[in-house]
Amino acid sequence: MLPLHRLIWTAMMTNRHRFMSTVSDIPSDFNPHRLRLARERRGLTKESLGQLCGVSRRAVTDWESGNVESPPVGRIADVLNFPASFFYGEDIDEVGEGAVSFRALSSMTPRQVRRVLTHASLVRSFSSWIDKRYATPPVDVPSIEELTASVYEAEPSPVEAADSVRAIWTLGVKPVRDMLALVESRGVRVFGLPATDREVDAFSFWFEDRPFVFLNASKSAERVRFDLAHELGHLCMHRNVRTNRARRFELDANAFASAFLMPKAGLLSQIVGKLSLGDVMSLKKFWRVSATAMVRRLHQLGRITDWQYRSWMIELSGKGFRSSEPDGQAHEQSALLRQVLGLAREDGWRVDRISKELGIPRSDLSEALIGLTVTSVVAPTDAADPDHVDRTSARSSASLRLVQ
Repeated sequence: MLPLHRLIWTAMMTNRHRFMSTVSDIPSDFNPHRLRLARERRGLTKESLGQLCGVSRRAVTDWESGNVESPPVGRIADVLNFPASFFYGEDIDEVGEGAVSFRALSSMTPRQVRRVLTHASLVRSFSSWIDKRYATPPVDVPSIEELTASVYEAEPSPVEAADSVRAIWTLGVKPVRDMLALVESRGVRVFGLPATDREVDAFSFWFEDRPFVFLNASKSAERVRFDLAHELGHLCMHRNVRTNRARRFELDANAFASAFLMPKAGLLSQIVGKLSLGDVMSLKKFWRVSATAMVRRLHQLGRITDWQYRSWMIELSGKGFRSSEPDGQAHEQSALLRQVLGLAREDGWRVDRISKELGIPRSDLSEALIGLTVTSVVAPTDAADPDHVDRTSARSSASLRLVQ
């Protein structure tokens, strides 16, 4: 498989500025649909927004119903921390709850669900912005129909699905060196969740034939990798399936992730004799997974007893491995986002300008990027030298240019 930067930049679009919009492109009429999205993004009810704006709930209802031609946009924008221009754009295609596979949906309130889905809807507009300007890897995520099942079943089991994806992507049975780079090289767009919404863990969905993953980048590197593999399982096995919060779909995605990150043939080839917890520590570093994930996988494969599984899990929990990953690996960084933002900077597009172009708050866009790319790329322009260029990004993309 070619490195991600080779895939992205071998055929860049020639006219960088074709799609640059101007103020005249923005519709002049207030859009009540966008008001509702902004309110839901902030997790507010109509009544609470009315109180903050000094009006009644009925007044907010009238604003969102389109019964008022010119609501107090300046006051609304200040309260919701959205640019005033946001409320004059065209309708935004929303991410529907039925299209999303949530990992912690049962513990979320409907308001929390709407807040997270609105974040995804807003950030997806940035993904479209990328597609209009740069040629990125095409989507290559196998569907369930393309995966190999046993001769006895119509559809593959999660383990068979994981093995099939590895085979299709010619990964062999070795560890996945960089899970984030792998899925991005196959056309998956990966973004982060805001700090206030990280109880969600992760979720994924398809939109217009593009797969998306939103994850909690503040978790340990090993758990982020597992979350990515988990969501890849959903994208492959559950496309066009309404999971309806059913636990079996989450268990299937977990089984897929475990088999994808720790393939049976590769893992068992390393094991000789009786295992110890010290062996688990060596294996988990080699396969780049958490210690608890490795223990579960060894138990699934019958290489440790029920007693070992329970006692090792208790011991790992006591050492802090349930909530973190002591002596863990470094977090993977998004090569795609780093290089796109690097080239955008060369074109004069800093994050501030991109957010203004899209009409979405800079904070919302930055939170989707921080944790997945170098901090200096998304740092506020007034907090850094305007001529500063991130050296890591510059080294990675120095030879990358648009084909003229």
